[in-house]
Amino acid sequence: MRLTLSLSRFVSVMALAASISLGGQVMAQPPMPHSGGGGMPQLTEEQKQLMMEVQQTQQALQKTQEQLRAIQDKVYQSNPDLVKQKDALQQAISKKMSSGGYDADKELDALKAMVDKYNTGQEKPTQAEIQDFQKRQQAFQMRQQQAFQDPDIRAKAEALQQNLKAKIQASGPEGKALIADLEKQVQKLETLRAKAATMMKR
Repeated sequence: MRLTLSLSRFVSVMALAASISLGGQVMAQPPMPHSGGGGMPQLTEEQKQLMMEVQQTQQALQKTQEQLRAIQDKVYQSNPDLVKQKDALQQAISKKMSSGGYDADKELDALKAMVDKYNTGQEKPTQAEIQDFQKRQQAFQMRQQQAFQDPDIRAKAEALQQNLKAKIQASGPEGKALIADLEKQVQKLETLRAKAATMMKR
């Protein structure tokens, strides 16, 4: 199987709208492989339909983010001040994540190296290596999410998001339309997740 690293350099900046709205969850967690059987409860048809809708909305959101990244890259190229703002945010996140001997920069590089090694297709990871990767990725994402609880980091992220959003919207009709799609998809995902949480408590 392929290892999936749903991380960019600490945070995909166009995911900031989603991350801030969704309480710091930067990106949807990749599906984790599991062995069949297990003691998972059976889902009702209503629950299955809702989970499918959540997954479809997540996929649509990620597609929109990917389309926005092409415009985002051009915006950064023509706005060096935005690059400085983004770098300052990434450094703040890295510093917040790094504690107790944990080095966020080194861990991210190690995770990327693992992905590069096995995604060439020449070598397959063992089950133990897959589990190790998933454990380390989850730990990284947990620290990332905790970093977003810091008021200073959230303020920096929101400021960058607003500046970047304004520049993308000003770049032309495509950028403006994609921003509108992103905001609708984020709102829909929030609504679906709230509905799912309520349904699971029944």
